[in-house]
Amino acid sequence: MKRYMTMMDSMTDKELDSSNPKVFSESRIMRIARGSGRFVREVMEMLEEYKRIAKTMKGIKIPKNGDMSKVIPPQMLKQIGGMGGLQSLMKQMGSAKDMMGMFGGRDK
Repeated sequence: MKRYMTMMDSMTDKELDSSNPKVFSESRIMRIARGSGRFVREVMEMLEEYKRIAKTMKGIKIPKNGDMSKVIPPQMLKQIGGMGGLQSLMKQMGSAKDMMGMFGGRDK
């Protein structure tokens, strides 16, 4: 997770807010890798993971009260360390509203 956060810190707002994979040209991917101190392969893996998560999250409504425990499959919840891990993850990523941008909820 920290590795992904470092790579995301090297991305522009346009890149972070976009659900369009065409935004990520070869030169942008190289810039993200250099800026985060990671290999291009790692940036590509992060983008593939993003696509996989976005596909999984498509159509899932995030509850207004922020209780994600009813939305996330039990196995996934267990993998991230239960409710404590989920709360920690949500704090790291910001509010549920901000998270929607990661899954194509607010394109600019």
